[in-house]
Amino acid sequence: MKWTSLIPTAAACLALVAPAVQADDAPDWQTGVLAAAADLLEPGYIYEDRAHELAAFLREDPDRYAHIVDPDTFARAVTADFHAMVQDAHLRVFHDPEVVVEATPETPDRRSACASGTVDHDILADNVGYMRVPSFRGDESYVAGVDAAFAALAETDALVLDLRNNCGGGPHIVRHISTYLFADLTHLASTEMRGHPVRERWTYDDVPGARYLDRPVLVLTNGRTFSAAESFTFGLKATGRVLTVGERTGGGGHFGGTERLSPDFTLFIPVGRTFDPRTGEGWEAEGIEPDLPAVSDNALDAALTWLADR
Repeated sequence: MKWTSLIPTAAACLALVAPAVQADDAPDWQTGVLAAAADLLEPGYIYEDRAHELAAFLREDPDRYAHIVDPDTFARAVTADFHAMVQDAHLRVFHDPEVVVEATPETPDRRSACASGTVDHDILADNVGYMRVPSFRGDESYVAGVDAAFAALAETDALVLDLRNNCGGGPHIVRHISTYLFADLTHLASTEMRGHPVRERWTYDDVPGARYLDRPVLVLTNGRTFSAAESFTFGLKATGRVLTVGERTGGGGHFGGTERLSPDFTLFIPVGRTFDPRTGEGWEAEGIEPDLPAVSDNALDAALTWLADR
């Protein structure tokens, strides 16, 4: 979606409620942030044409946000204007003095709802294995927890992977868990970055334990299933390996990283996207629609009912 002069900017809307300054010129901290963001987006944002539009938007009126004195409100206003121009859930500015931003961009509301902790597992009625995967961390201890869960659930008749409120992480664990679910090397998805050739994402050659084959696997999702958790779901859904149950996911189909704009602000800049090589389609902004829709709180019950009725 391209911006036009007809789109009301977030800055204009916030002007009605935000504290105003008397001067016409924006403070130096704002102009510095906008200039730095433009300089990073133009060469780095995944889509070249939109990158130029975003950069031009930031440069054409450096006093656009001069009426906003609160740094958090400023960051939200710039982000809202980005989202009015391009449908990209990852692209955003953060006010985060002395805070290190992780690889997955998260608003305060999203962070407060994100799952955390270690991988949990259980064997439910009718010998159904249940594994809660709260995030896609890639550290050794977390991966060991995944391996232990698969070992404990190896003799179950079906598996439910719970990714509700999983806000993402890194690509290694995506491939690692996926590998358990296929007998042979499998092309899960592909990725592309501006100016680079397409790269294919495959399962790994090996995993430490027995693979979970020839049995149903259901994945639970909701609106806070995001980024790497969506990438995992997308690859398994595209290959027909899983049934997804719950709510449409959050729509974070791009990947990238954070760049420092100033001592108090950072920018998460998407540099690539993941897509189905068979269709060329991804899920950015739209999310992944479940095969079996259910309210998040009822998703596990819906999955168990489906298994009992099949």
